[in-house]
Amino acid sequence: MSRTTRGNFVSWSTFMICLTVFGCKGREMAGPDDLPDLNKQIRSYTTVENTRVRTGPGPQFRATGEIPAKAKVHVVGRDGDWLLIVSKVGNTPGFIEMTSIEPGASAERESPSHIVAGKYEILANTRVYSGPGLQYPVVTKISKGTIINVIEEEKGWVRVESKRGNKPGYVEASLAKPATNR
Repeated sequence: MSRTTRGNFVSWSTFMICLTVFGCKGREMAGPDDLPDLNKQIRSYTTVENTRVRTGPGPQFRATGEIPAKAKVHVVGRDGDWLLIVSKVGNTPGFIEMTSIEPGASAERESPSHIVAGKYEILANTRVYSGPGLQYPVVTKISKGTIINVIEEEKGWVRVESKRGNKPGYVEASLAKPATNR
């Protein structure tokens, strides 16, 4: 080993030993019970305009989708002027601009009493579940703009009929709006 290589090795070894002995002393690793419960941090907001969902907090990050105006979003955190949102239906979390939302949720979609049987339009790409909740198996995926036939509302989910004769499935009620006559 050359003198320079040996010197670098000794310096690096000394640094690692010091870091291990002194740098970590007095710091305990947080256990899973010490982490915040994200479900307790969720805050509902309504989008005020069509807004892009991005993979990171800034316009330089890739857009993964778009949320329409007046849609309910679930915010769990903030990074500067960007909000981290999570999906209650299993879509990938992402970031939206803080200026694109307002406090509260859309009353039209929040209240189950407004859900009546009939034709509805899907507001975002989503999954259809075999029951009214995320714990049920996914039976299919449907795209934004798809027209569905709603049979009834149950626990914040709408029960939909299959166009192909399959068993009915469930979609989160906030992802459907009454279809305009086409």
